[in-house]
Amino acid sequence: MKKLIIILLASVILFSGCVGPDAVKPGDTVNVDYTGSLEDGTVFDTSIESVAVENNILIPGRQYKPLPFTVGNGEVVQGFDEGVIGMKPGDSRKLTIPPEMGYGSYNPELIETYPRIEVVPAIIPRITKIPLEQFQTSFGENSKVGDIVTVPGMNINLTVLEISTDDVSLSYNFEVGDTIPSEGAPWNQTVIAIDETNITLDYGVKKNDTIQFPGTEWNTTVIDVTPENITIKHNAIPDTEIQTMFGLIRVSFNETSIIIDQNHKLAGKTLLFDVTLKSIEK
Repeated sequence: MKKLIIILLASVILFSGCVGPDAVKPGDTVNVDYTGSLEDGTVFDTSIESVAVENNILIPGRQYKPLPFTVGNGEVVQGFDEGVIGMKPGDSRKLTIPPEMGYGSYNPELIETYPRIEVVPAIIPRITKIPLEQFQTSFGENSKVGDIVTVPGMNINLTVLEISTDDVSLSYNFEVGDTIPSEGAPWNQTVIAIDETNITLDYGVKKNDTIQFPGTEWNTTVIDVTPENITIKHNAIPDTEIQTMFGLIRVSFNETSIIIDQNHKLAGKTLLFDVTLKSIEK
């Protein structure tokens, strides 16, 4: 029995030595040097300045130094987080991280396309119809036919014409000369004509004008103006990344479309990391 206890104690001591007090455990804060590459050898990130220079990925102004993070806190991708467990200061390790433990699979549903050439109508219907639920959310549940309601946040009044179980019909209460604020567009519309069914607008732009839509990195050219509409063309720029309230998006152009991609640029890719543990803070 005594011999068995000694063997068990020896096993515990041996096992403890393997993971050791100096080995990385969840909850430890570590500092690591790393270089990340793809399966084709393309280096996409590194903490080492000389490697960044060698691979033409140097970011001016960035401080190249070991990366600090707390293991298990989700500060890095899962495969990287778990991959450093058990390392000791001075150890180097190669990590192969599949998409599901990196930036996830590439999701085609996160890609949207918009035409580079758009036709904006200068004539709009005077009467509009919206779902009852949407109307009640915007204007409350106590409106009746004949009431005048105001679009929240905008100086636009409408008269309630009809309320059914499904939707509400409303008429814009514009007068000639009114200026209508335009959300998300680089112009304000001016009402220049009204009849029983339509409202005609002037956008205050002329052919060959260059305009800038809020929040975009590219500019837009007015390529035609008629009494019925204006035609605009969004001008291509090199592929770029834009920070939005929904996260980083990638924008690219082809001959006919603007492509908005909300996937992470490393989504769907297997990541290869060379990692060296510099220090552990217990």
